[in-house]
Amino acid sequence: MDIKTIGDIISEYVNGIIILDKEEKIIWSDDLYKEISYEKEILGKKFSDVFSIDLNQIKNSTINNLSGKKYKIKCKTIKDGEEEYTLVIIGEITDFNNKDTKIYCLEKIIDSINDGIIISNYEGRIVLYNKSQEKLEELSSKEVVGKFLWEGYQSKPELSEHQKVFKTNTPIIDKYQAHSYKGGVAKYVSYSTYPIVKDGETIAVYSVCKNESSLQALLHETLELKRKLYSKSKYNEKNYQKNGTQYIFTDIIGDSSVMVNLIKESQTMALVNSPILIVGETGTGKEVFAQSIHNFSKNNKEAFVDINCSAIPENLLESILFGTVKGAYTGAVDQAGLFEEAGKGTLFLDEINSMPILMQSKLLRVLQEKKVRRVGGINSIPISCRIISAVNEDPQKAIKEDKLRQDLYYRLAGVSLYIPPLRERKEDIVTTIEFFINKYNKMLNKNIKSISKELREVMIDYKWPGNVRELEHVIENIMIRTTDTQTELKILDIPHYIREDMIGSISIDKVQKSQHGLPDILRSIEKELILESLKKNNWNISRATKDLGIIRQSLEYRMKKLKIEKPKE
Repeated sequence: MDIKTIGDIISEYVNGIIILDKEEKIIWSDDLYKEISYEKEILGKKFSDVFSIDLNQIKNSTINNLSGKKYKIKCKTIKDGEEEYTLVIIGEITDFNNKDTKIYCLEKIIDSINDGIIISNYEGRIVLYNKSQEKLEELSSKEVVGKFLWEGYQSKPELSEHQKVFKTNTPIIDKYQAHSYKGGVAKYVSYSTYPIVKDGETIAVYSVCKNESSLQALLHETLELKRKLYSKSKYNEKNYQKNGTQYIFTDIIGDSSVMVNLIKESQTMALVNSPILIVGETGTGKEVFAQSIHNFSKNNKEAFVDINCSAIPENLLESILFGTVKGAYTGAVDQAGLFEEAGKGTLFLDEINSMPILMQSKLLRVLQEKKVRRVGGINSIPISCRIISAVNEDPQKAIKEDKLRQDLYYRLAGVSLYIPPLRERKEDIVTTIEFFINKYNKMLNKNIKSISKELREVMIDYKWPGNVRELEHVIENIMIRTTDTQTELKILDIPHYIREDMIGSISIDKVQKSQHGLPDILRSIEKELILESLKKNNWNISRATKDLGIIRQSLEYRMKKLKIEKPKE
């Protein structure tokens, strides 16, 4: 074939073509050489004379022109019968009209950005998995690239969100979910998934997974410092903010590792818009966490609306949640429900397990359709609020006992947060006591600075069935009864009816755990109470009897029986 024809055909697809004969003389070239060489005519000249590089030294060499452009040179020998030619290809590395250069740059960018990127093709096979995604999910690209999504993530094809986006062309925005597991531990990531459309057809799907670990760590560290500072400082009464909340993360009391990790987990949940189910016993602070999550989210200026589902009669709950239309029933007026009032903010459904099952069915439909219809109305109203719900018992137990619909549970528990009871984090008890002492010092104008060793032991041993709420109630009742000059709280400061319940509960617990019998344990507790009263009253028996509510003879008898003697000075 004619060399000029070959050169013309190749140059239709590639720029920078030079053809050499056996003597390495240039027999054909396009015009790209003019950017590199100042030679006006190069045909018939040796390649090395024009470009100052020997052909046997090329091997993907790079050369520069005077303006700083870089060119990569490759060569290949071709034969046409007995004739032999060398095809030299010169490509500008910095040419962004070149698709290879663009692809190379984009691949480097994708591999170096801080967010995770994963791309799947029409079959659902993973075709790209960058380094940040490897770090986020602790998987290797070698483990997943080329595999179907459900193989790489050990899931099921019907659960693949990429395939769902591929079929519907509808992106999934701001989700927070575990896709991978390492050693049985879920790896949660915040992500959005989008279709890639070319010429009107979806050709692939990609997810951008946000790596917020550095920002979250910094925010968490800052909030932890503020939280510890405020918990030890004097209590400041706060007013409700304009969004309807009172609490933020700095208001949460507790220095235990459990509580610190729980706050960190909650802050992560706040950054995405997934529904949250908070599980915790009565008095553990579920609403405090719910408000704190709302105030840490990007929609913190929007409304926080809450309702206790156990406190509203069934016949009113529907109209309160969904709203009413005038004439729907006697006295009904046009009124927005709580879903509408929440707007783009947060609706907190407390004690959702107390909601009647029929009402749960109606709620499930609203959550599935993301639309609400007022009672007596015919028009559906779109809703966009985030749902945070709470249960005061194990949700699986509530499901088995038909208190909670299983399908509603899965809809509400996009992510779950478990707040452990106070008895499971005893190291937080003293911190919480100190916080409430500071609070009521200011409210009651007291000057309490500490608690006695005996009271501390009782507080730590008690199980606190009412959790933080019960602890505050006890501290408030103690401090109301202290004198203006008193600086230390003691067991005898606890109101009689509360003290009997607490000590009785502790005694039963100790009997169950101890090898000693009930009489021995009661004798020990009685001795502690008498000793504390005597010390408090400077060993004045008359005052101690009034304190203990017994007669003098009875106290003297008990002191002798328990071998309690005044220490020698």
